[in-house]
Amino acid sequence: MKKLSLAALGCLILASCANEKGKVTIQLPEDFPDSVLIVNHQTIEDAMNQSGQDMRPVIYDTLRVKNNMAELKLDPSGAARYNIQSPVMAFKEPDFYASPDDNLEVVIKSFNPLDYSVSGSELMEDITALSARTVPIQAEYISLIQNSDSVSPEQANEILSRYDEAIKKFVAENPKSHAVPYAILELSATDFKAIYDNMTPEARKSILMPYADGYNREVADMLKQDAEMQARKAEVNSGTITAPDFTLPDLKGKMVSLSDFRGRWVVLDFWGSWCGWCVKGFPALKDAYKQYGDKIVIIGIDCNESEDDWRAGVEKHQIPWIQLYNGNDKAIYEAYNIEGFPTKAIINPEGKLVNLTTGEDPAFFDQLAKYVK
Repeated sequence: MKKLSLAALGCLILASCANEKGKVTIQLPEDFPDSVLIVNHQTIEDAMNQSGQDMRPVIYDTLRVKNNMAELKLDPSGAARYNIQSPVMAFKEPDFYASPDDNLEVVIKSFNPLDYSVSGSELMEDITALSARTVPIQAEYISLIQNSDSVSPEQANEILSRYDEAIKKFVAENPKSHAVPYAILELSATDFKAIYDNMTPEARKSILMPYADGYNREVADMLKQDAEMQARKAEVNSGTITAPDFTLPDLKGKMVSLSDFRGRWVVLDFWGSWCGWCVKGFPALKDAYKQYGDKIVIIGIDCNESEDDWRAGVEKHQIPWIQLYNGNDKAIYEAYNIEGFPTKAIINPEGKLVNLTTGEDPAFFDQLAKYVK
């Protein structure tokens, strides 16, 4: 009877150890020395409530490493994000999310390239499964950027589109997963909002829901601003707004105003020699300059650089049309709702804005052809 009791007690002790709560076992690569491992963490509550004036603490733990193994006690005060510091320079470090009572196992096969998995909770197992889908696409994107002199928007967008589709497919296949709030943080504002608004009650119980709630507030502001911007663009393209006048110096120092050209079609090109897409657009704009001749006036407005750099840029790229220098004056940006460079505007002979195009977009010249016969 005593022997049976002792055996039963031994089993209970082993079972207790195997299911010990609040612990993370970390298995490191085989070549990791018997030394120390640094792990930092911050509770999700602190991360969501901190601000520039109220920074919350990040806590560091130094763990002893023995036979490629280390053990971490979880923070009993609340769910947190944990980050394992890499001993080598790496694009990303191992991280995981845990509640105080979790019992997790982290297996790190390599720090660079990063290869690790986390098990022991539904949340982390689902995040690991999601990463198996997305990390290879991330690696492809990084490799493309690092190994190419130039990456076309089409190349980048194709990879990023596959990345987004992998996330959306994971969410569609696992709608109740606690990893859903984590996954959708990577999506565009529109895609995020569509999934957030229809998230299942089970997914909303995730310890990561505060991140999604916080981002949802930001997205609401972003979508509101975007709607306002689209409304402004529609108003601009309606041809009812008078183009804001300005007076700026040309290459000879003469002050030139937009109103000087009333009665003619005017194209404004907001640019800078520092802007790669501005420079790439010059050949097409030079073709339009030759094609339309006296039918249009093209005015280049240089922004965000020194006068010397502006003059050097005009000389280097042999720009034949009128050139004005704006420098760092932000007033003209606000007047013309400039969101990026290059920005081009078409102004009719009555001084009304009829088109505003952000970015190097070939469709701009279709608009120009529609107005100027």
